[in-house]
This record gives sequence, C-alpha cells and structure tokens, in this order.
Amino acid sequence: MYKREFENLLNSSQLPKSILLHGACFYQTNFFGEKIVEKLEVLPEEKLLVYYDEYNFSTAKNFLSQSSLFGDRNILIIKTDKVIPKKELDILVELSFKNSSNHFIYQYFGDDKKARNIAKSFTPKKGANFVRFFKLNQGEAIYLLDILAKDIGVNISKYALSHLYMLQNEDVSLCANDLKKLSIFEKEIQISDINEFVYGLGSVGMDSFIYDLLQKKDIKKSYSKLVELGSADEVRIINAIESYLGQLFLFFTYIKLNGRFDAKSILGYPLPPNIAQERSRLCMMFDIKTYNDIFSVLLNCEFKLKKMQNIDKSSMLLSTLIKLQTFL
Repeated sequence: MYKREFENLLNSSQLPKSILLHGACFYQTNFFGEKIVEKLEVLPEEKLLVYYDEYNFSTAKNFLSQSSLFGDRNILIIKTDKVIPKKELDILVELSFKNSSNHFIYQYFGDDKKARNIAKSFTPKKGANFVRFFKLNQGEAIYLLDILAKDIGVNISKYALSHLYMLQNEDVSLCANDLKKLSIFEKEIQISDINEFVYGLGSVGMDSFIYDLLQKKDIKKSYSKLVELGSADEVRIINAIESYLGQLFLFFTYIKLNGRFDAKSILGYPLPPNIAQERSRLCMMFDIKTYNDIFSVLLNCEFKLKKMQNIDKSSMLLSTLIKLQTFL
C-alpha cells in the first residue's frame, strides 16, 4: 500500500486489523504508528507495547488469544529492528483477524530489503496490509515537522523549519528532537534561535555563508569559523549548500516556465517576502550549464567526504567551494 492510500484509510477510520509499517524513513514509521494509536483511541490497559529485544512469541500470542480483562480490545504493538519469523507473524495476523477486538501493529526499523518477506504475512485476505515509507522530500518533511510543532506547542514558521531541516542534513528525526528541546521557549522560534541553541552558529549563519559563497566573496574566514565551532561538520555544510542551491534551481525552473515566482507553489510553503525576492534574484544569476557544473562538483565532493578515509576533509571542502566559485 502506498502512503497516500494509507492516509486515506487513516482519515476514513477503515484501518486494517493488522498492519506493517516499514521503509527508509524511520521517522514516518514512528509518526504514523502513533497516528494509528490515536485513531484507535487506545487506552493504556488495552495495549501490549513490545520494544526491540523484548519480543517473545508466546507472550504476544497469549495476549491476542485472551479475552480483554480491562478494556474492550487487545492492541499488540511491536517496535523492533528484528525480523519476526513468518510462521509467528502468520499466527499473530490470524489471531487479529479472527477476533474483532484485536489489532496488531508491527513497526519494523531494520533492513528494508528483509521487509519484503515480512510483508507477505500481511495480506488483505486476513484483514491486514503494509505500508512502505520512502525518504521524504523537503515539502513532505516540513509538512510533518509543522504538524509535530503544533502538537507540542512550538511556535515556528515553515521557513524556520526549512532552515532547521537543511542544517540537520535533512534528518527528520533529528529535527523532531530539536523541536522538542525548543518547546521550552514561550515565543516564536526564529532562525537566530536555531543557530544559537541548536547549532551554536550564532556568529556565522549558514544562509549568510552560502550567500557570500554565491556572491564570490572571500569565504575562508567564515568557513574556518563554521568548522571551528564544531557543530557544523563538512558533510552538514555541503548538504546545506546543496539544499540551498536546490531551492534556487526550483525557483529558476518555475520562473522560466511561468515568468514569475511564487514561493508557496515552488516549495509547498511560503517564504518571508524579502527572502523569496532574494531567492528569485539569485536563481537567475546562473544558467542550466552552471547549475549542472555546480551540482556535479558538490556531489563528487560529498561522495569523497563520506567514502574516503585519512583525508583532510576540511581542506578538501574549502578547496571545492573555492573551485565552485570559478563557475559563477
């Protein structure tokens, strides 16, 4: 089942009796597992929550086999990176199917290739199904983070969320943890707050660093400050640059097609007018070939940073960025 189909079922309350959640994005596996529990309005006494190595087949089977002592239902939730044997899964799915009071939620956080065999137990004939979650694009990630921010009472704009997402190397789980930390502030969270309290980058903003890079200014001093602070490693810096340039390219193609820009249509969320105007101006400084050359250099550097051992990563990235400026 695709995520969109699952979301439709979730909204209509027509949930499978048993469901497997898995995929490349563990945050979504957790997020939608919690949404199922919310939708079912599960009471504490109705559920058995099993984490990782706590799983025991006899305990799980007995829980689904017994009559509920306190509530009306038996809800089995298993969160693990271990593969449960197919024979055991078949029995748990069957027990959930036969008893209208049972539900089985299996949140699998292991190797997604192994989930193919697991999914075979979750057949619609047994009132079961599975959902595979792929890596979120930026718009989807900001949408989910915005939901979380509202749920935990964090007042933050989608633009600030985008800034957090870029600096956290597009890791939604890390962003979610940061939002929970920022919930202590009883005010709207600004980009300056994220730089100061999450990254310690208050003296050198990533956006201003990238802006100077694209304006072909001398970046050696500001780059050194970023690295010396220790909270912005080379991979995070290059990923932030790639994400920023990715936004510029989206603006570029939209303007070429429509003759104007609309940040919400381009990104899926609005930007402050001055920022949107700046993006629209910067994006037109480069042509298609320049964008291609820039992304080729950045991706090649990122690959080397992640794969090569015993290299001076800081010097390598700086030399790459200086080389990049020759294309501009």
